[in-house]
Amino acid sequence: MRQLRLIPSGVQKWHRDTIATSNHAFAYSSTMALHIYRLKDNTLMKMITAHERTITAICWSPEDSNLLATCSVSKKIAIWDLEAEEERFVTKVTDVPVLMDWASTGNRIALALDNGNIILWEYTLQERHTKLLSVPPQGAKVIRWHPRGATKLLVGVSDGSLQIYHMATSKKTSIVGKSKTSKDTVTDAQWDPLSEDYLIVAFNDGTLSLYDASSLQEIHSFEPQAQPIKSIAWAKAQPGNFLTSTDRVGLLKLWNVSQRAPLSQIKVGSTGVNCVKAFPLNPNLFMVSYKNSSVGVCDIGSKSMKFSSSPGHSETIFDVIFHPNDPDVIATASYDGHVKIWRISTSEREKEMYAGPEQLLYGIAFGPGASHICAVSNTGVLFVWKTDTGVQVLRQQNHTAQAYRCEWNCRGKKAPGTGEIATGGADGYACVTDAQTGAILRKFAHPGAVIGVVWHPTQDNILATGCQDGSVRIWNTKEPNDRPQAVLQGHTARVFNVAFHPICPDLLASGSDDQTIRIWNNNPARQGPPEIRHLVGHTHNVRGLLWHNELPFILFSGSWDSTIRTWDVAAGVCIHCCYEHHADVYGLNAHPQRPFFLVSSSRDTTLRFWTHEDIVRPFLLTCLLKPHQMSELLGTPQEAMAVMTAPPGSVVAPKKLFGLQSRSLAEAIQKIPLGNEGPNMEMIKRIVSFFIYRLGLEDFWGLLGTIRGDQAAVVGTSSRVIFHERELVACQKSKALELASTKGGMGIAGKLEDRLLRAAQIMLRVGDIRSYCRFTAQAGHWERAICIAPAVSQKFWADMCNEYIATLSASADIEECAPFWIASGQASRLVDACVERSELDKAFVVAKAEADSLLPAAPQIGGAVSSAAAAASKKEEKEAAARNKFEGVAANLAQLHLDAGEPLQAAMCFLAVSQGELASSLLSRSHEPILAYVTNLLLGLPQDPTDLKLLSGCAERDGRWAVAGDLLRGHPLGETLLLPLMAMRCPDQDLARQWSGFSSEQYREAIASSLEALDFASATLAAVGADEKERAAEIGVDALYAMFQRPDWTITEARMIMEPLECLPLSEMTVKAIANVLACSAYVGLVEAVQLGYHELVYPLAQTLRNIVVHQNLPFPVSMAEVSMLEAAASSAVNTASSLQQLQSLLDSPEFPKQLRPVCEQHMAAITQTQAAGGYPGSVYRGLGKMTGGQLPTCYKKYAKTSVLTNALIKGPPFELEDRKLHVSLVDALSWARVNSYSPLNTGCKIQPV
Repeated sequence: MRQLRLIPSGVQKWHRDTIATSNHAFAYSSTMALHIYRLKDNTLMKMITAHERTITAICWSPEDSNLLATCSVSKKIAIWDLEAEEERFVTKVTDVPVLMDWASTGNRIALALDNGNIILWEYTLQERHTKLLSVPPQGAKVIRWHPRGATKLLVGVSDGSLQIYHMATSKKTSIVGKSKTSKDTVTDAQWDPLSEDYLIVAFNDGTLSLYDASSLQEIHSFEPQAQPIKSIAWAKAQPGNFLTSTDRVGLLKLWNVSQRAPLSQIKVGSTGVNCVKAFPLNPNLFMVSYKNSSVGVCDIGSKSMKFSSSPGHSETIFDVIFHPNDPDVIATASYDGHVKIWRISTSEREKEMYAGPEQLLYGIAFGPGASHICAVSNTGVLFVWKTDTGVQVLRQQNHTAQAYRCEWNCRGKKAPGTGEIATGGADGYACVTDAQTGAILRKFAHPGAVIGVVWHPTQDNILATGCQDGSVRIWNTKEPNDRPQAVLQGHTARVFNVAFHPICPDLLASGSDDQTIRIWNNNPARQGPPEIRHLVGHTHNVRGLLWHNELPFILFSGSWDSTIRTWDVAAGVCIHCCYEHHADVYGLNAHPQRPFFLVSSSRDTTLRFWTHEDIVRPFLLTCLLKPHQMSELLGTPQEAMAVMTAPPGSVVAPKKLFGLQSRSLAEAIQKIPLGNEGPNMEMIKRIVSFFIYRLGLEDFWGLLGTIRGDQAAVVGTSSRVIFHERELVACQKSKALELASTKGGMGIAGKLEDRLLRAAQIMLRVGDIRSYCRFTAQAGHWERAICIAPAVSQKFWADMCNEYIATLSASADIEECAPFWIASGQASRLVDACVERSELDKAFVVAKAEADSLLPAAPQIGGAVSSAAAAASKKEEKEAAARNKFEGVAANLAQLHLDAGEPLQAAMCFLAVSQGELASSLLSRSHEPILAYVTNLLLGLPQDPTDLKLLSGCAERDGRWAVAGDLLRGHPLGETLLLPLMAMRCPDQDLARQWSGFSSEQYREAIASSLEALDFASATLAAVGADEKERAAEIGVDALYAMFQRPDWTITEARMIMEPLECLPLSEMTVKAIANVLACSAYVGLVEAVQLGYHELVYPLAQTLRNIVVHQNLPFPVSMAEVSMLEAAASSAVNTASSLQQLQSLLDSPEFPKQLRPVCEQHMAAITQTQAAGGYPGSVYRGLGKMTGGQLPTCYKKYAKTSVLTNALIKGPPFELEDRKLHVSLVDALSWARVNSYSPLNTGCKIQPV
């Protein structure tokens, strides 16, 4: 199981100073976790769960961007080494630290404690704390060092005064402020960076003043504001200017110290701003935190937002569930009192319901048809809201103490908003409530708190509960008595969650604070005790539980130990453990339509999305190649029950699918007729979408359908992001019209004015200037619309002017260049500007509109064109230039997606411009072999030979020999080499005869004739087929050694010999034979990696080769100097200067072989020439791409494995090698397998990550 995506938490709202900026990054804290983003591309780099209790403030070291300080209500202050993800310095103080600031020089941090003490921590002296001054308890509201040196410390106080501590004299001076008048609290204060003594101060009454710290007097007052100013930041790029914000509106106001009124205002969002902070090296950029828990980066120079996050939860997410009818929608319930509905494909929140202050939400459930949603809170209240409007329709006090879980009974045909809701509470009752009226229908008493409640998925009125006493109880809610049908005992601590099995109706699982999971058989006719499995592995309380909908032997569990474990319940063992969450894992859920896609929620306040498609990849391959045989993969509940009730490991679990969705899919496939017109796209789409989830998969099918001319496969525009060039303009117009409609539904959020302006911008980008003007005017921006109207016609301009006069509602707005560039025929400048600002999606649309001549042309300058031929030639040149720019934008956009760890999104950029070969290649190199295979299959392109071999090996290991054979038929060496080799391994003799008609005797006879003909590849194959292992190794290795001494040998030649050698059982052979085969494999892989641009693999492969050759003293025909030269040349893709330096060092060495010097000089000349031509092409064209989810933060250092290839901690999922102890990263394993079949441990075992 590996992580694909995550939705990070939001910034907490309770403390203002929980954001921080450095030269190249920005950070914020949720309740207990730090989130570190890279400024260059706004990518989440790291998450650190910094404290066990609420963080109150964070600040970055002004001198070392690797150090970030945090403090929390646990009275702990920590300075984090971000690279190492470790606490560098830690201290404890006597009371809760509420504010802190890091001095610009020296190793000092000032802290304001809740008791009013202001202390200095000199952290290099560890526990040295110095009290500087005191203010009343809870009185410190602002603390600021002077930015020009740690000479003065400013403290803003709740009584409206300001205290200034002078470090040189250890004296304190006071500015009266509001302390003698209104006593309005100081809300923020900032020293003037250009002055020794001036400071700006904001008060809670909305006033703003400039003070002189030397005279302690107010020297200038500004225009009072209607709302209190919550944050101030100096605009260092504009001397004398500063920004203010309020938590009431999403505006930043720009002021100058010499003027009373604001100069201007910048809209930064639709909700209030909690805090604003400048970036040290880019004074036009500011980080903003919002009241809705989102963050953003604003450029005050362009008055635009460079980045805006979705408003995530700022506290523990206790539960997460899928929308029952839409696998792209989930809902979450959090300790912050909010229920949020999210669209997975956009990571955006679509609806939000608030339970109110002091309401901490623990459980959540959708009602019938998902028209309503319910949640329970810490006060015992059951809430019900309408999903479409967010309107609360029920608030029912079900329990006298906490209510932990809720479950809506959706069995049968129930009307929206009806049915029964079960809740469990700390008052010792499980309640069944009428969802419509709020009436409590039944109350089941327990001897302790009731935590887990769950309705049976297939049996009416059956409810299971988990209790504080460690027991699981089964109830029939329609029976008149209040006694349970069964009491399942075995846990030694409270039961937190219970889960009925979706396929085996008599089974259920329970998770407990005793750190175990127990599986129960509740069939009254059973023989023996009800407990049939006892799963041990978690090291803390078990929380989330989820049965797999298709694989009845698989169970997922989450725990306070921050892990998600995958269990093979039939065998009674844990088969995988995920460490990426940084705190307790509470919620686990999957949608039946996407059973191999999992979502989890945690106290680290993130939502994470996982795939475990690897375990069913052989099923997927079988369905793709033999779709009408899918019914043979289906199992029955009886088969599953027989395995589950047998002793652990005593019965082999059938390799089948058991869920309702797989059965429905098989039935649907049977109805699709087999035709001769090529692969059926609808069938392939259904199969792949069932087994695989990737961001943008719907767009993927739409693009392929458009290229193929298969309109039935093209989905609607509302959920799509990337469009094919043929449909791009029309779909963008459709989106604009949808935005401009007066109704806003799910996924169409925002005020009408904002939607109209967004629609206008879309129309502008596609060249529909008339609609641009209309929408802009409807949004109230008449002056801008009138300015652009002449580009349509003089009459249209006159009409717009008359309408404007009639409405008398013109309003000014910020000037923008885009309309004028479009109107004046300079669309290419808009494209360039969008590219420069990394707004590549917008550039893509404009470039397409320009390429299709939909935008106004530039006015002709000079005389008429001399001839029609010249005019046609000029038109062709213009069209070619526009096309090149269009495709260049697509490539830039693809690179952006690839860098973000979304290779499918990147590939779709190429599909959008009909470059299927580039899309397929990118998918292959980014470790998406199934999607690459499907792309080639549907577009009629040649399959990638490496993908075919890897996928065939996957099918073969699962015993699906026919599928493996069908895959290899498409390989260039399939019929002549790979299929005969597989025939030697295949236990099915009928299949083997189809792939090769040779017997072992015939192979033995062919050895001599092949050697006589100097056909060493055929001789090696024949020796393997004759089972003459040592001779095969000798022939093959000798041939490869001779080949390596030729300057013109090719990878294809080498593979013709390596393929038979890779079929040898090396464990049965001599050490010399093993070493020779491994050395040849490593060298061929090394050369292929260099040729393909897989520079990440070059050093590990070279080291592997060196180790084998040196340790086994092999007479290898290639010198280690030549290997070093290959390494140095390959590194030019990463660092040209270093590569040239390494090559020059080799030339300068007297030991460097003379025959290699010309080759080395050629490498240097080629690298220099490439550098002069602009460098190497991006990874969208060549080399290895980033795997899906490859950009996500990794697990904690203490859980990370060390790679045997790099000797560094593995980022992302690890891949366990054959000794079950050592690891490489999954990315490295997948990359390695593309060029070398053998494990990097040099044991002779294969590496099989696919």
